[in-house]
Amino acid sequence: MSAPATTRTDRFSVLAWIVLGFTILVIISGDIVQATESGAGCGETWPRCDGSLIPSISDLQTGVEFTHRILTVVLGFGYIAIVLGAWRRRGWSDGSDALAAVGRLLTPAGFADAYRRSNSLWRVTVWAVVFFVIEVILGAMLVVFGWVEGDASIGRVIVDSVHLVNTFAMVLTLTLIVFHASGGGSLRLDRSRFSHKLLLTGAGIITLIGITGAINSLADALYFAEDVVVEETPIASILVAIRGIHPVVAIGGGIGVFLIARYLATGRGEHVRRYAIAIQGIVWAQFIIGFLNIALLTPLESQVVHLLTAHVLWVLFVLFGARLIENPVVVGEAIEA
Repeated sequence: MSAPATTRTDRFSVLAWIVLGFTILVIISGDIVQATESGAGCGETWPRCDGSLIPSISDLQTGVEFTHRILTVVLGFGYIAIVLGAWRRRGWSDGSDALAAVGRLLTPAGFADAYRRSNSLWRVTVWAVVFFVIEVILGAMLVVFGWVEGDASIGRVIVDSVHLVNTFAMVLTLTLIVFHASGGGSLRLDRSRFSHKLLLTGAGIITLIGITGAINSLADALYFAEDVVVEETPIASILVAIRGIHPVVAIGGGIGVFLIARYLATGRGEHVRRYAIAIQGIVWAQFIIGFLNIALLTPLESQVVHLLTAHVLWVLFVLFGARLIENPVVVGEAIEA
């Protein structure tokens, strides 16, 4: 006898939360790679580390970089599990066998048709996979082109910024997978509605804070790098000179997100109000952590906590927004398990 549908759905929801949490762990490990100047720990070879699949760990930098790569591989299996789970709940079928359905998916027309007819969970899963693949490619580019450690090139600045935006997009799609797997309704964003415009504004503010934070982190890495003379390196000197922008954007933007959450939660249901309260609490926590990070001269420990809290804020804001714009699931029309 097969497990009840609700049990299978609950298991998939747990899986989605685990993959989301592990994704944030991998992101943090990437930040540790940069903070410890371990980007070249495996040389300029990818996916091999020092030309080997399993290198001899001779120093800290190699260990840190190789650990990050191993965690990324493990995360890849998590994405495979998510895809398989979402496939079972894709919400479309033409009565043919599974092998024929998969065959059609491999054609552009068949994939586009399946995407159009599938449910929200499957669609957002497709985008999550796309962003994960892009994330891996961007990470590989940083290694292959030597945009690591003391490198202060415009290419590194651009890829680091794109990396951050793609990371936010990846976490967003994973959070929406959690939302749909937990029984959330369909989402329809209406840009003509003021509340939806405010929601997009809040998301944009958090992303902008993240981008300036990524640039700030790179500036700190170059400033403390032993092989970089900031005064003699144009890009490094510019990045160090504009480090003050991030605290200003973070304080102003944080207050904006605080007020947006408070305004949008007024008169809403209990779930929305709880998310708003959590968002406001995280914003205040980030102010404190950010101040300590600067006062302590950006030690690794406070950087990790700062980054973790930033992603918790992003996850909460996405769930908050999803609850605001969702169409409630009608009984009998929930995602099939």
